[in-house]
Amino acid sequence: MFRVFKDMEACFDERELGIASLKIGLKLDREGEDPEKALSFAGRALKVLDQDGKPSLLVAVALQLMGSVSYGLKRFNDSLGYLNKANRLLGRLEEEGIANVENIRPVLHAVQLELGNVKTAMGRREEALLNFKKALEIKEMTLGKDSKELGVGYRYLAETYVSVLNFKEALPFGLKALEIHRKELGHNSVEVAHDRRILGVIYTGMEEHEKALEQNQLSQRVLKNSGLSSELLRVEIDAANT
Repeated sequence: MFRVFKDMEACFDERELGIASLKIGLKLDREGEDPEKALSFAGRALKVLDQDGKPSLLVAVALQLMGSVSYGLKRFNDSLGYLNKANRLLGRLEEEGIANVENIRPVLHAVQLELGNVKTAMGRREEALLNFKKALEIKEMTLGKDSKELGVGYRYLAETYVSVLNFKEALPFGLKALEIHRKELGHNSVEVAHDRRILGVIYTGMEEHEKALEQNQLSQRVLKNSGLSSELLRVEIDAANT
């Protein structure tokens, strides 16, 4: 791949090399093997693609990539700066109709998720919640209302609210996750057991102890029927989500 890029440098113009750099950076980021090299290609892409100062989706993707790689390198301030720029640029692209909204949404979803992750890592959990919520709203626009992936997103947001002890806000998302997973996967699925465990925590936090006990008992029943221990639940869920 790098040899091909070297050959391209001799005959391609700057913009074409910028786009190629972006593609290589994205590939390296997905593979996760050489973040410094991914950052280098992303930086080169950004420098070339942003030369004229005009807003474009490619520049937003380059900024998102810079933010993603910087987060992986634990350079949280750098990551936050790139992601905030990407977020503002995507908002401008959508507002001015410069790019198709269907093309903007996947990038915007990634930016919102990564902003949430960075802010969480920086201890800014309340702010992170707003980004996670925006990411979920984008998913709601693009996925079917009964999508399993959307169910996982609802549960994740419920867990995030629980982490800041905001049980009242967590409850509707936990219930939505349970509703989707029961409908799509059945009452005895591992996903449903996990949803019920989260609801048990939420109801306990709200001091609705009878409801908490009911959810915990139902969760344990699913685990028993599945032959799973509580320790294996997380492993099973991770496997189901891959």
